[in-house]
Amino acid sequence: MSAISPSRAVQSIIAIAIFAGLANASLLCAPVIATQLMTQLTLSAQQVGLFFSMEFAGYCIAGLAGQWLLPRLSWHMIVRAAIVIVVLANLCAVMLLHQGSSLWWNLLLLIRLTGASASAMLGIVAMSSANRHPEAGRAYGFYILGQCVTGVIGLAILPPLFMHWGVSVYFICITGLFLLAAFMTHLLDNGMNSRQTTASLKTNKGQGHPFPVALRRAAVLLFYMGLSGIWTFSGALGQRVGISSLHGGILLSVAAFSGVVGSALAAWYGGRKTGPVSRRTGRALIVGYALLIGALLALTVPLGQAYVTGLIGFKFAWTFVVPFIFATAGKQDRNGEIVAEINLLAGLGLAVSPWIAGQIVAAGSLTLLLLAENILLVLSGLSVFFLRIYDEPSVGEAVFMDD
Repeated sequence: MSAISPSRAVQSIIAIAIFAGLANASLLCAPVIATQLMTQLTLSAQQVGLFFSMEFAGYCIAGLAGQWLLPRLSWHMIVRAAIVIVVLANLCAVMLLHQGSSLWWNLLLLIRLTGASASAMLGIVAMSSANRHPEAGRAYGFYILGQCVTGVIGLAILPPLFMHWGVSVYFICITGLFLLAAFMTHLLDNGMNSRQTTASLKTNKGQGHPFPVALRRAAVLLFYMGLSGIWTFSGALGQRVGISSLHGGILLSVAAFSGVVGSALAAWYGGRKTGPVSRRTGRALIVGYALLIGALLALTVPLGQAYVTGLIGFKFAWTFVVPFIFATAGKQDRNGEIVAEINLLAGLGLAVSPWIAGQIVAAGSLTLLLLAENILLVLSGLSVFFLRIYDEPSVGEAVFMDD
């Protein structure tokens, strides 16, 4: 994507944002979907946690597959195949949602795992396309913004839609949107040619010492474990302080809008030309992690005002800090393999955390959940900072941040 017209570059950025939002819709709208599953289908907290663990396990499968597929196959072909799988999986889910037997429930979980894997693959291609865009920093900023806007819209409109048509409306709507997005496939990057792929595969083999690789993986894995459990059960946290499902959905939408502000601020700050990139990244990481931990501590206070402040601060800090985490973790990426690994680790964290969080919530301890997730985020932050100390500043750090 290095030699394209300005208009094509803009269209490409829009496509990246759209695919990023749709591919991560389940995560972004998890609070209202989880609440609706519990109220409409009378699912237990453990069942809801397992449902979203299957959703997020798709990130792991897509990450593993992406490490092999992205350097070798046409990315456009991968996108088209993934959209077909997502559409079929969502339509099957609509038919199975209201079946009561354990057999149908297990089949639903399997179908969701399949659809989520294909959806996550679309996110990987969008993220890799942003990384290879001529204006990578701006493209990556729009990648995050696309997710945030999807969250704002979904959290605002899904609760009233659920009241009239139930949880099935989510899967029907997302299916239609994926079909429309299919027409934008050609605007994404198509990957490497065979000669570039061979050279890049050789370059990536053996790169990285074990210690920084372990730090990189811990930073991403623990970060998403710390996020997912809280976001999935943030609706339950609101109910604890007397906020209804409908008003909670509105509040979650406001929080998601604060995420838009956070990601926009990250894109602006990361693209500034004053001072070394490494110093700007370090400052942003300190501010972002401090805000995240402070927000979770606020959520431990069982008061409405503390919940509102904590939730909005949590979403703002989440979207502000994540581009800088990725910029630090993905310094050495050459052909999309590390991007795929990041998605694999994110998926592992997203898959494991809701199930564990469901067990903690079922035991009746939301405060313990918050404290446990806070510890994970502290460990993630320490991993990032040790990674920065270990690695020398390099041009790779500007992959996502430079305009």
